[in-house]
Amino acid sequence: MPRGTQSIKLGSVIDVKQENGVVHMAFSTEGMSPEQVNEFVTWLRVESIFRRSTLTEKSAWQLSEEIKATWWDQNKQRFGQ
Repeated sequence: MPRGTQSIKLGSVIDVKQENGVVHMAFSTEGMSPEQVNEFVTWLRVESIFRRSTLTEKSAWQLSEEIKATWWDQNKQRFGQ
């Protein structure tokens, strides 16, 4: 196995290989619909982003308030205000 490569087999279900800061996963999609596969991959992406995030709860709240205020400014005419 090349230097910097680590391979883990989790039973016969998931094969995980880490190489040069990248993780490669292989798993059977037998019994999964395309939508379920997509949902699982999306969950992995979100989880990865979440774990690398340095956003604090306070900053997240402030950002959400800014987004809501901007949206309201752009859409309030739709609600007669």
